[in-house]
Amino acid sequence: MDRYVSVIGFSPNIVTRPMIAHGISKGDTVDLIRAEQTNERDANRAEDAVEGVKSTLEGAVGEVTVNVTTLSDLTFGAVVTACSEIITAANPPIVCLGSGASELHLPMTVATTAHQEYIKSTMAYGDIQATATEITIPPLANDLPGRARDTFRTLGGHDDDRLPLATLAQMCDHSRSTASRHAKTLEDHGYVRTTTEKKSKLVELTPFGKLKYRSLRTDKPAPPSEH
Repeated sequence: MDRYVSVIGFSPNIVTRPMIAHGISKGDTVDLIRAEQTNERDANRAEDAVEGVKSTLEGAVGEVTVNVTTLSDLTFGAVVTACSEIITAANPPIVCLGSGASELHLPMTVATTAHQEYIKSTMAYGDIQATATEITIPPLANDLPGRARDTFRTLGGHDDDRLPLATLAQMCDHSRSTASRHAKTLEDHGYVRTTTEKKSKLVELTPFGKLKYRSLRTDKPAPPSEH
């Protein structure tokens, strides 16, 4: 059985569409996270949204278990912690992003990024097209593998961040087999992708690899050593 995790505001449809798009089934579990409301009107709207999730999913797939966690402390760190605890509380979940107020949505995104290797998959709801799709969160928390770091920097620093493997090996002063191992390691981490064209193996940065390379370029310089 699958477990789904989502924050919720006043709109049940934004919560249920990613779940239905992913393929939620009868018997699955939904963990909802909501903010405590300070007035009766908003409290009723929040409760109606939860009931809307239950009724929509029941009508679409049958009975599912819906658990609700209400947060009274909405400081950023507290919400990140709560989202982290719920994500890791049981079996790897499908996290659904796109719903809820910014006080919940942004911390949930941060927690999802931190636990991406644990999460089964991530769904995101888009307002413009009103659709939900599966997305890949950048592996920004991953450290670059030490032995492949120079290969990564060479690829990222080239004007064309898509190079034949043989050219990359030559630029790094590596053997082709070493460059190939580095490319495989970087690909496993999500930083590069490899393709083959006309019997030539090409290595290029992924969008997430480009983010990582920019982060390396903008690292703060180390403070001067004290003598």
